[in-house]
This record gives sequence, C-alpha cells and structure tokens, in this order.
Amino acid sequence: PTQGGGGGGPPPPGGGGSLFVTDNQRGDLMRVDWHINYNRVGHYALPWRHPASDHFDLLAGIATDKRTGKLFFLGNRKGARASEGCAVAEVLDGYVNETAPPEDTYRVVAFLPRRCLGDGLAVHERTGLLYSASQGRFMPRQGVVYRIDPETGRSAEIITGAFGTDGVYIDQARDLLYVTETLTPSHSVLVYDLSSRFLIGRLHPRGVSALDDFVLTEDGSLLVAADFLGNSGVSFSAGLQTGQPHWRTRHTELATALISGVTQPTSIRRGCSRNKTSGFNHELFFVTEGGGLSRQSTDRRVLAFALPATPAAHEAAGDGGRGRRLLELGATAVPVAEASAGADEPLGVVRRAAVAWRRAASTVLARVARDVPLLRKLAPV
Repeated sequence: PTQGGGGGGPPPPGGGGSLFVTDNQRGDLMRVDWHINYNRVGHYALPWRHPASDHFDLLAGIATDKRTGKLFFLGNRKGARASEGCAVAEVLDGYVNETAPPEDTYRVVAFLPRRCLGDGLAVHERTGLLYSASQGRFMPRQGVVYRIDPETGRSAEIITGAFGTDGVYIDQARDLLYVTETLTPSHSVLVYDLSSRFLIGRLHPRGVSALDDFVLTEDGSLLVAADFLGNSGVSFSAGLQTGQPHWRTRHTELATALISGVTQPTSIRRGCSRNKTSGFNHELFFVTEGGGLSRQSTDRRVLAFALPATPAAHEAAGDGGRGRRLLELGATAVPVAEASAGADEPLGVVRRAAVAWRRAASTVLARVARDVPLLRKLAPV
C-alpha cells in the first residue's frame, strides 16, 4: 500500500489517503477517502464509485504498485464473448470525476485464459510483474497462479494443479510469493520463490476453516488472514528463521484468532500512512465482509481494526512482549468515532486521535449496507 493517489491521480483534499474496494457481484470499484476539515477533525467519507465500474459485471482482486503508484484490478467485462478471459486492468486515474467516460479511466493490460471469480492479485515491486490466483471453480487440481507482464500483456502459469488458489501476497524484501488454497482439507498456504521460480514449501495452519485474502506483518514474520468460513481474522507464522524459511517442505502450527464477529471476511489489508492520526495509519487492519449469495445481499461492511504489535515491536518498546491486546468484536460493529487529526504531523500532533484509535479496538470504516452486496478485495493507497 502507498500514500498518495492510486493510478497516478492526485490524493483527496487534506492528504488523508484512500482505500479502494471492489464489489465482486456488482462489478463496482469504490473508493473511501479520509478527510480532514478546517477544525482538523478527520472522518471517513461515503464510498465513491469509480466510472470504470460501468464496463464490468464482476470485479475481483486489486493491488497497488508502491514503486510507481499504479493501481490494478481484475474483472469480467460486460457484454464480452464467453471465450474472453479475466481482464487485467490499470486504473489511469483513481480520483477522476465521476462523470468521466469510463473508457478514459482505465486500460486493459492483459487477458487471462479463464474468467474471473474471486481471484487475488499482487504486484512484485522490483520487476513490476503481476501475480494472480485463479480458483478453478474450487475444483480439485484446477487452481492456477499466473505471472503477468503488464507491459507486454503476456501471462504464464507458474503454479498448477492446486486446489482453490485465492489470496496472493508478496514478501517484497525476500521475493517470496504466498498463495492460499482456500478449500484444501489441510488449509495450505503455498510459498513460491520469485527469484528461483520454484515452489519451496507449504504452510499448514491448524484451527482455520477457509483462508481467503491476507497480508504480511511489516517484518514478514506473520500472516494475518481472513478466515471466510470461520467468520474471523487469524494469524500464524510465515515460517521464517533469521529472515529465511527454515522448513524443508512444510510448516505446521496452530493459528491465533485476532478478529471475531465479522461476517464471512474476504480480504485483509494494512493501512499505508505513518501518521498515527490518519484514518489509514499502518497500525490498522482493514477487513471486507462478503458471502452475499446475490446482488440483493446488502448488509456487508468494511471494518477497521487496531493492529497488534509484532514481536520486534514489543522488543523495541521494551514492554516484555505484552503489547496491546486486540479486543474481540461483538455481533454489532462499533460506529466510526470522529478523531482529531493533524494535517501535517511536524506542525503538531494531536494526540487525542491516537488515543481514540487505541481505545476503539474495532471500528466500522464505512457503512455501505444500502449500496454494497458483496465486498471482496482491498487496496489502501
């Protein structure tokens, strides 16, 4: 995730950052902004629908290239031939006027052999290549992971014969690609070395039901994943020791529940801002709810949760490994509380906002019950 404007556009007024969300069933690309008013009070704006949505009847994965600021997404185009596969598209301007012609707001950089379902997407920042997971309609041995060159439009299969490959995320420092196999009995996470181009291992977290999209902690030591059927967010080790994988073929451990009370979560992403008073600060996780069986299912939400500190952060803080415990969320989500925020941190941090985030262990990012049936993927920029 990056600060600033995804897709080359300018950031929203106040420099608060944005969160892009795809609605799978309606084919909508939406943006939620963090605004700071003249009283230096920050708040989440209502979701805004990007004009490119008019050309798609289903959207799936979304990812940002932190190096260039480009925003990419996957989708099935409206009115396309049945033989046309999933379109890989670049958002040309994430902050374009909503009345702009849709064809001027995005460009298709590649087509994949299959249609989209809920495919995940990630960007390898060093090479600019994209990686996408196709579930293969959740049939055994039909899962595929593609490598995509957005400059040439070429794609290649790098992993085949998997089961329900869904979420993808890249450890940029170590050139490791992690891929969830959503419906395998062993709940596998595949680990692929992008440098050697070999599958080097598998993670087998216990105590999970169906892993969807996920994110790595900043030091790459933990995966934090959406457990779709478990209605929760869980964490487990990435299997690293001295910065590199220490297993031969597999790593097994019991997953830790971090978030509960959510409805069939489909994606988890981390905030992008280092300003603790920002609504998208890096201590927050953003979670989409999904599972709607039709476009008439309109009770799903986007949620924000406080990020628990990593072991490295505990050590730096000297808190003996205690840190702040993430509270469980009840059946009813807590509404977003307005928090004071400094427009420019060096000019004076308003500490009340940071305190408010710590006290609100879980908050609703955007109430979209009237507008959004099925939220799938996230990309803070």
